[in-house]
Amino acid sequence: MQLADREKKMVMLGGAALAVFVLVQFVIFPFVDQRSRLQKRLAGKEKAVAEMQLLRQQYQRINQQSGAMASLLDQREEGFSLFAFLEENAAESAVKERIVSMKPSESQEGEMQAQSRVEMKLQGVSLEQLLKFLERSESPENLVGIAKMTIQENTKEEGSLDVTLVMVGVERTSNEAGR
Repeated sequence: MQLADREKKMVMLGGAALAVFVLVQFVIFPFVDQRSRLQKRLAGKEKAVAEMQLLRQQYQRINQQSGAMASLLDQREEGFSLFAFLEENAAESAVKERIVSMKPSESQEGEMQAQSRVEMKLQGVSLEQLLKFLERSESPENLVGIAKMTIQENTKEEGSLDVTLVMVGVERTSNEAGR
């Protein structure tokens, strides 16, 4: 079967078009797709690296705070008790006789420190007495702070307040205390 020149050109043109199609479909498109996938993976890895750097900075900050907290715990007097500390401050602030209840609650323990809480209800205290007590009790050097405070006007005594406080303190855990 002999093909005329015109038919030969058509077959060659069809073959060239098929070759270009195969080249584009099976070489160029996969290469472009692979490149876009690699760019997406690279962007994801860059985002992960940025997140890891942020987490590293947070870890360093927390580690520094933990070191500062451990230093404060070392400086605090041996056998510190949040309940006793608050009771002593109440006596010195002249609110001890106004305490209706003082309830220590379960402590939340971490690996090295525990958090103890004491709920206090004061009835009929003056604003001056309350402020004096809070100034003495909220003590960063002893790692004691106010977690929650509710103040209401006392209906029985004019100019006095009923206060519910939840005080929080940080203490060493028993396994950390032996270090």
